[in-house]
Amino acid sequence: MGKYSDYNIIPIGDHCVISCILSNLNLRKQSYPFDWVSKIDQLHDTNIVYNMEIICELKSSDNIDDIIQKYIGNAFDNENKLNIINNIWFPHDNENIIDIYEKYKRRFIRLKSELNKKNIFILITIHYYIEEVVCKKIIEELLCYNVNSIILFISGTNHTYFEKMNYSNIIFRATRILSADFVTPYNPSKFFFWCISFQHVYFYSNLYYKHK
Repeated sequence: MGKYSDYNIIPIGDHCVISCILSNLNLRKQSYPFDWVSKIDQLHDTNIVYNMEIICELKSSDNIDDIIQKYIGNAFDNENKLNIINNIWFPHDNENIIDIYEKYKRRFIRLKSELNKKNIFILITIHYYIEEVVCKKIIEELLCYNVNSIILFISGTNHTYFEKMNYSNIIFRATRILSADFVTPYNPSKFFFWCISFQHVYFYSNLYYKHK
């Protein structure tokens, strides 16, 4: 990662493709709460906004157990591993419930302890459009912990308001635009497979060096 080797990389949502790509690039060094969770409707929904609510709560509370209970809820009482209150989906968690709770407790404690460090926060949406006012709140919240942190936001939908935003430490890329350079056009229904293609992995690895 060159000059960013002293940064943590923290996925904020909205699904597991971030962790998969980081693993492929040997950049995934630690686990965080939002690494492997999603919404079942990944195309038209996102967990990023709710994850940010949890981060705000985490910042102001030391009761990690209550936060975990709220986040996981009744997901593992259901065959599809879906928390029906917040619609957070846990497709990759297959341990017994005690081990799952302990795992997420470690991850939330780690996240809380590292928010003030220099971080690269990564957000990805397949197709979901985050409104400008909401996105600004997300940016302000993530950057309030450390002004040297960086936000990398990849979306299947172009968020044109980034063209007028004056943030030196935010990188936005729309996959619809990027895919024009590739042989295979961007297809939201095949987002995961498109993201882990060689070309896109190469793009991710170079983002760190293009940012100034």
